[in-house]
Amino acid sequence: MIFGVEDIKKCKAKIFLIIWGDLEMKKILLFITVIFIMITLFSTVSTAVEMPLRVVVNGTRLDFPDAKPFIDTYGRTQTPARFIGEALGATVTWDGKEQKAVFVLNGKKLVLYIGKKEYDLDGQKKQMDTAALLQDGRTYVPARYVAEAFGATVRWDSAIRTVYVDVNGKSTSAPTPQTTKDPITGWIEVETNVVDVEYRMSIDWDPDSTILNERYDAAEKMFEEKYGQAIAKEVFQYLRQKQSRTDKLSRRQYKLGNKIVTAEAWDISIMLKVWKEGVVF
Repeated sequence: MIFGVEDIKKCKAKIFLIIWGDLEMKKILLFITVIFIMITLFSTVSTAVEMPLRVVVNGTRLDFPDAKPFIDTYGRTQTPARFIGEALGATVTWDGKEQKAVFVLNGKKLVLYIGKKEYDLDGQKKQMDTAALLQDGRTYVPARYVAEAFGATVRWDSAIRTVYVDVNGKSTSAPTPQTTKDPITGWIEVETNVVDVEYRMSIDWDPDSTILNERYDAAEKMFEEKYGQAIAKEVFQYLRQKQSRTDKLSRRQYKLGNKIVTAEAWDISIMLKVWKEGVVF
């Protein structure tokens, strides 16, 4: 068979199209692979950032084999009633008819009602800022109110999402969720010289907008006193956008001389960091 010039040109064109098509397919496959890797990596990072909620009583971390603790819409840690009660040494009973959980320890009696902010402590009516809940067939109670009813002290570490409960003897004081710390400055934590971070400030979100905005005011003033009004105003203008618990602020960077300032917020955590000079992102 004899090929003419036109046949050769057509043959070359077909070969080119085949090669070009193969290259384009490889580019598409490479693009899909890169996208898949990025999704996998970001999913891993997201999972790693969300630390599990922990409850530690007298130095021992409580084990929740099925029902897990969670933070409710009021910013309170809800735990399965039996676990927190028994960890404190109390007997726990459930009255399904009256929808109430009863805790008894050393002659003291605490009664929490499902869905009600009013509760009973040794026969006296008290008020709290959240309520016991029924979820997935389990009774959940606010850990702080139960613990403080029996004389324990409670501390929340937002950095590692941990509630620390320490029994302090036979105190008869009623639960005081807001008076254990100043409601404004007591929920602003500052650390300095932590690894690559020169200055770290964490602020706990609060469902009460008045308290939350007063915390922002106090935190901004603290930051301004150390680093100046200009950077403080710029950073807190961004952080103040976090008003509801579901608001999420992605990490934003600011220049402070040769240093970098980052601000971000998620869930109940509001975080501000001044990184040491030379740290590169």
